[in-house]
Amino acid sequence: MDKKKKNILIIGKGAAAAALGKKLRQNETVDNIFMAPSSEVDIREDDLTGLLKFALENEIDLTIPVSEKALDADIVSFFQTNGQNIFGPVKDACNIAINKPSGKKFLYKNRAQTSKFGVFEKLQQTEEFLKNAQYPITIKCSKYNGLDDRLVCTTTALAREYLEILFSTKNETNVLIEEFTRGHNFTIYYITDGYSALPISTVANYKFSENGDGGLLTNGMGCFAPDYKISEVVVSRVDNIVRNTLSALDRKGTPYLGILGVECTLTGEDKFFVNEFKPFLQNFDAAAVLNLIDDNLIEIFMACIDGLFADEYEEIKTNELSSVSTVVMSRQNNKVIKGFEGIDDIEILNITKTNDEKYLTCKGEVFVITKTASTLNRAKNLIYEDLAQISFDGMKYRKDILGG
Repeated sequence: MDKKKKNILIIGKGAAAAALGKKLRQNETVDNIFMAPSSEVDIREDDLTGLLKFALENEIDLTIPVSEKALDADIVSFFQTNGQNIFGPVKDACNIAINKPSGKKFLYKNRAQTSKFGVFEKLQQTEEFLKNAQYPITIKCSKYNGLDDRLVCTTTALAREYLEILFSTKNETNVLIEEFTRGHNFTIYYITDGYSALPISTVANYKFSENGDGGLLTNGMGCFAPDYKISEVVVSRVDNIVRNTLSALDRKGTPYLGILGVECTLTGEDKFFVNEFKPFLQNFDAAAVLNLIDDNLIEIFMACIDGLFADEYEEIKTNELSSVSTVVMSRQNNKVIKGFEGIDDIEILNITKTNDEKYLTCKGEVFVITKTASTLNRAKNLIYEDLAQISFDGMKYRKDILGG
């Protein structure tokens, strides 16, 4: 590789983008890191022409799209066509990850063990499935409809109410209904050039909003990594699923280059169901995973782009540390956050800073706090020590990560 320091453009906002930026700033081969959208780069995630112009004007050496909106707008194909180095999957490849109904059908077609499901275009079509389903069920819709993208329903009445909103109010035409799989949630992340793939880490996922897996099903309320509950047998079987997935996408002429997550539920000893794919590290676990990587990510990403990944890498180097992350939420807007300053390892999701230097909450996910230490127990204790210093009205987070 040449000695010139590289300018990096990360497309996306939120904890995953921030965590990636923080990780790459530790790389001595990096000069400038730009984030879009941001106060510095006021360009929408799906404004492909604007982003390309910025990349050309600022001599960007590598672009990394974290945003699903950018991927869905096919920024990767657009940048590739214009001669830009970009590490991410083209739209037709990552559709299995950003469109949940399509991803579920892909899993079934490629014979991955997954829960019973149906994909529906109209409300009337759902009746038979609802009548015969084993409850609870999960309803997942496709992209950007302004609602939570999933809901666990314990009764037919609740399911019908939610589906009525999706089909009648939100005009959804692609809704996934699946039987909910109980067990231990985990994700394994891979780096791939589209042909070969190497695992980064196993991650235990806390998906429900309340302690003891109660409340609403969310994208994620916390995690720990590596996940000691996942055996080598399970990892090997997920590896096979990833290889089959990459082969199937390659046969379609749409190889998947980038980071691919495979989210699963462990249902018994070495038994699991595959739930869905992820197109990048998620907000609640990005820092936890990145803190475990000792390899040079810039060189790895460029090797994938240049077609040298399989020849140059047999594994992704990781350290012997452990990470724990927790998502902190607010029940209300505009509540003053106390004790926030001076705490490291926080990735902001939704906070307003006032002119008089106060931090205010926005309702929903506020920030992610991650600690990495020599053991999982030490990392967990560090998190809860920091959280004990932070307070605001309506503060909410899982208090039972690794047993609390």
